[in-house]
Amino acid sequence: MTKDLENKLLLLKRSVENLSKPYKEQLKIYPNYVDVFDEIISDFYDAFQLLPIFMENKMVSYLAVYELLRCHNLIELNLSIEERNTDESFEKDTVWNLVREYANNAVIKLSGNVSD
Repeated sequence: MTKDLENKLLLLKRSVENLSKPYKEQLKIYPNYVDVFDEIISDFYDAFQLLPIFMENKMVSYLAVYELLRCHNLIELNLSIEERNTDESFEKDTVWNLVREYANNAVIKLSGNVSD
């Protein structure tokens, strides 16, 4: 595995770890002037785009891919519903917390064996 791929995989892992954290912890990650909701989602999307490269190089397990796809699909659904596109919803809505749960599952799978 090249250093570049290792760094990109680290970006994926960090973005998913940040997505999995409770809202109050997410607020601590960024400076006050940053829109946490936008930044967390944007970071995840940027890293998610690299998933085919990781799969091609057998750097992530199928179980990790499954959890990442669950995150992505639920984020897409949430973003399509206007009421869920607010900081308050991102903090309190049970569906956003389900995204965090899926992300936590992905964190666990990303730290596991690629042969899963």
